[in-house]
Amino acid sequence: MGFFDFLFDKKPSNSKNNGTEKPSVLTESESQLLAPIEVAPGLTLPYAFAQKWDEIERTRLVTNSITATVSSDLSLEQSKFGYYPCMPLDFEYPTDSNGQPMFPLAQINFSEMPKLEGFPESGYLQIYISSTDDIYGIDFDESDSQLNFRVLFFEESEVEKYKADFSFLEETMNSDSVPVFKPHRLDFYQKDEYIGEVDFRSQLPGRINLTIEASKYPVIEDELESVAYDTFTSNGHKLGGYAYFTQADPRDGVPELKEHILLLQIDSDTEIMWGDAGVANFFIHPNDLARRDFSKVIYNWDCS
Repeated sequence: MGFFDFLFDKKPSNSKNNGTEKPSVLTESESQLLAPIEVAPGLTLPYAFAQKWDEIERTRLVTNSITATVSSDLSLEQSKFGYYPCMPLDFEYPTDSNGQPMFPLAQINFSEMPKLEGFPESGYLQIYISSTDDIYGIDFDESDSQLNFRVLFFEESEVEKYKADFSFLEETMNSDSVPVFKPHRLDFYQKDEYIGEVDFRSQLPGRINLTIEASKYPVIEDELESVAYDTFTSNGHKLGGYAYFTQADPRDGVPELKEHILLLQIDSDTEIMWGDAGVANFFIHPNDLARRDFSKVIYNWDCS
């Protein structure tokens, strides 16, 4: 008899199906294992997971989540997806391997978002991708080549005088080969994340694995797995925190990438689509982030 059998006085099952099918009605003890417990403000878990909260809490990471809203009223300085950047007047606009101007995928004005440890507090992060093919500038063999994508950073002092004429981007902005269909303004809010179910770090030794925890209770395993996925899947637009994938984490099993953290994640949305409802991730080594060196950023996107 296990601990929870003892705690809830669970009796051995006499089901005629010999355990090959899950009963349609849960026992009292099984229902109590699914009982909601608030483990932190705004975070409720079933008791089966709540009694592991100390281990879950140790996986906490802070992220700046992003709400992206379609907007036609955007300034050059503000944070956005799919709109003209705030770029130094004399800076050469990035082009792809075909010599074509790249699409301005994202701009993060760090002064607009809550302070995030390790990230700049001011300045402009900008990401550009090629608009001349349907793979959005990624090089699946050399994910940091920046041949058909580019990651730039400008201090505020560098853009006191900035470009204002982007008429040369008309064809690029109207391309059918970009994942952002309309310009979006970005709003930020900070939150805690735990576990990161599909982030490779969730599989590291010594960390709690909720899939394993759920398997301890076969009758309610499906319900517990659904809660784990809904609660700890790290999708959405954001900076920092745990990364989300529809396939696999490209850092998994690659020693030189094991310390890379999530710089920016852009998910599919109403007017944003990475292939078949996929997601894009940009990773950076913390030392490079501290130096404001974005020349070796890893770019990945996948879809189902």
